[in-house]
Amino acid sequence: MLINIRKFLKSVSLAMFPRKCIGCQTPDFWICQKCLSTIPKSFENPLPWSFSAFEYKNRIIRKAVWLLKFSKKYSVLDDLAYLINRRFGELLEKEKLTEKELILIPIPITKRSRSVRGYNQSVLICKILVRNRENVTIEDSVLVKTKNHLPQNKIKNRNERLNNVKNSFRVKNIERVKGKIIILVDDVVTTGATLKEAKKVLVEAGTKKVLGFSIAH
Repeated sequence: MLINIRKFLKSVSLAMFPRKCIGCQTPDFWICQKCLSTIPKSFENPLPWSFSAFEYKNRIIRKAVWLLKFSKKYSVLDDLAYLINRRFGELLEKEKLTEKELILIPIPITKRSRSVRGYNQSVLICKILVRNRENVTIEDSVLVKTKNHLPQNKIKNRNERLNNVKNSFRVKNIERVKGKIIILVDDVVTTGATLKEAKKVLVEAGTKKVLGFSIAH
């Protein structure tokens, strides 16, 4: 029943807001199957404990992230969902993790960004990751943003990025993360400053292990 409702809502959305593939202009997709097959996986990451599904330099991924963050076209995640989940599965296998051990924590965004966008894209990515993973938990209120800093994509200097997010997070409910394995989820990792700052407060709160996962780097 739920699947039928989802298909119905998708058909309504397609009728009201026609889509064209950002790679080849094929109708009814943000990213068609042919273009999906051309997207290489990521083999590098700025942080040894973090994993990215794709490289941001890829033209299709770059456009997809822009649609997600700045054009309110979060349905682009549906077209990427299979590949994102496959990459996430590779992370779990590499780290020898079971689903019952995991808590996904989306990187919180500033109140200003939330007000403009209407949603936190990292929460939406988490929801993609728990599809068909009933034992994986999302905690989207544990990690709290403590200040409205400048968006990281507006800052090019590495040191300025580090200072921009310094002391910008706190853990709200320590008992929910103490002794747990956490995967921080973000859309794009550049220098890794945001993930490192978030990891720092989670480690201080007593987590067992902290990893990172993003769509791209």
